[in-house]
Amino acid sequence: MRKLVVFDLDGTLNRTDLFAVPAHQKALHESGVTDKTDDFIRSTFGSCSWDYVKQLLGDCDQETARDYLDRVARYEQEFIQERGRTFDGVPQMLQTLREEGYLTAVCSNASARYINMVLRSLGIDSLIGEVQELRPGMSKNETLALLLDRMKPDAAVMVGDRRFDHEAAKANGLGFIGCLYGFNPQEMADADIQVGTASEIPGAVHALIGGAE
Repeated sequence: MRKLVVFDLDGTLNRTDLFAVPAHQKALHESGVTDKTDDFIRSTFGSCSWDYVKQLLGDCDQETARDYLDRVARYEQEFIQERGRTFDGVPQMLQTLREEGYLTAVCSNASARYINMVLRSLGIDSLIGEVQELRPGMSKNETLALLLDRMKPDAAVMVGDRRFDHEAAKANGLGFIGCLYGFNPQEMADADIQVGTASEIPGAVHALIGGAE
């Protein structure tokens, strides 16, 4: 049977805060915004780009938003080389799932450029079989549906750290594993299974969709 484990990226596999927070702070200071704390920036992770730009800059036109996002992208690419890393145990967890026969994918509210840059920089691109990026005008519910339609698994489960991930899983009839080590553990109260570390994910996958063989 084809059994698929779909991962969110930021806050689930990727310690986004290590490089994205300083990237945002640099771009915000260039824009004259000095009142956003590191914790506030972390709280926006997982939102689509237009939503978090409004939270960080307030009401702004599309040109201003695009300029801000372009600068953040440049700084993230610079900072991730020295500061980027996965959450503890993520590479080993992905390797375990692959060895056990599970398919793996990432579904994220981010561009394909960003997702692939992060996976390569963290050295886990070879452990992820498929990537589903954000599509204009589509919610995560809808992009997850695209991924499932493309891969056609016999069973699947979603792993994430934000309510967007849980909502997408429910909308597509999937079980949901909530990562308490991510950026918004308070949103994980209703997860089917909660995990405190990445090493607990294979066991949670087994519990929800059984073995892959």
